Amino acid sequence: MSNPTLVNFDASPFFGGGVPNKIGKYEIAGLLGKGASGLVYKGFDPFVRRDVAVKIALQLSEEPRHLGGKDSPVSSFFTEARAAGMLNHPNVVALYDAGMEVDLCYIVMEYVDGDTLLPWCRKGGPRMPLDKALDVICKCAKGLDYSHSKGVLHRDIKPSNIMITSDGVPKIMDFSIAEINERRTEDGMNAVGSPLYMSPEQVSRLPLGPTSDLYALGAVMYQLLTGETPFFSPHLPGLFAAIRNQPAPALESKRPDIPRDVGQIVARLLAKKPADRYQSGKDLASDLTRELERMRQSDAQTSRRENRDSLRGLSFFNAFSETEIDEVLSACQLKTYLPGRLIVEEGEMDNAFYILAMGQAIVKKNDKPIHVLSKGDCFGEIGLLSNVKRTASVVAATQVLTLKINASLLDGLATDSQLRFYKTFTQTLIYRLTVTSARLSAATSSPPGPAPV
Repeated sequence: MSNPTLVNFDASPFFGGGVPNKIGKYEIAGLLGKGASGLVYKGFDPFVRRDVAVKIALQLSEEPRHLGGKDSPVSSFFTEARAAGMLNHPNVVALYDAGMEVDLCYIVMEYVDGDTLLPWCRKGGPRMPLDKALDVICKCAKGLDYSHSKGVLHRDIKPSNIMITSDGVPKIMDFSIAEINERRTEDGMNAVGSPLYMSPEQVSRLPLGPTSDLYALGAVMYQLLTGETPFFSPHLPGLFAAIRNQPAPALESKRPDIPRDVGQIVARLLAKKPADRYQSGKDLASDLTRELERMRQSDAQTSRRENRDSLRGLSFFNAFSETEIDEVLSACQLKTYLPGRLIVEEGEMDNAFYILAMGQAIVKKNDKPIHVLSKGDCFGEIGLLSNVKRTASVVAATQVLTLKINASLLDGLATDSQLRFYKTFTQTLIYRLTVTSARLSAATSSPPGPAPV
């Protein structure tokens, strides 16, 4: 290996002298952060041409230039490389490379454009929406299930070791104190990890298993939802005693708005005995997925009910049953327009019919206002009957909510619902044509009323 090119860089335990210019083939852009076992830099791989994260081990300057014994810092550092290198999962930060440069040990990982889960876990900070929080924990559970299936225990699950990408995807990182199955001897008896998230067996220095990682994930979930860890004490002995002996405060006592089933999931994760917890990340992910589906169905039913109630207030739907309104809703689009936005453009080809469900809109001909539409008014009738050019434009005057109904989608309605719709539609069209004709006859000097667009 060639020596790294360093700028004002001192390979001392805490690298106080500066930032390296290059490590191996990787160009270094700047420091991302510092963890218990190393400094992490943003780097660039000029061969693959992608951003990477390069982690350099701390406190290795006096280590020999070989891996040493299993307890050496070098060996511990490369445990992370080995553990992460065994894993290839969308919810685990990927490992690309590892190596040594003189006295520097480094590993090269996937660069995640995002932040850790920590900002969402702070007391008094913003709370993540419940469905998003459950989705994050569900995906972490899947990542841990995969890790455990490969014989790797993480042993340090905490908010700062879970990255959230800019797209909202969680990724577990930092396997620096991980256990690999063939290394589980006396190492499993060491109380290593982050105290606030340790399981009872971890603080008691008992052998660990997958349920220990899941306990820690439960503690993260608790904090994500409440802004508090399940247990806290300013003194480590007091904290460890609470983790071993005290039940975690019920989630519902902190967040009464959270469904009882979610509280039960957290309580099971934080059970004192490993046998009482979820036994695999797969089982946990399955329960979270079911809870998410129930929430989505409930939200959909609430939304459908609110939409139905809104439409019930429109004169067009006076004669419709609730079932018929639901069917029409399934065959249309609810679209929101901000003031000034174009809803229908003069001269465009369109076969949709619109009902103004909220707000006001202006009908324009040759860019001149000719009529104001209000809640309950309809436009676009001719377009629904035949695909012709629009004879006028419609522009939102206020924030507008429209019901856009496409002729082809109406074909999928039940016969009774289709008949009800077209009967009401025909009556509306006849009324508007009659009003327009009367106004044209009575007032030659004033603009006509709401002619079909």
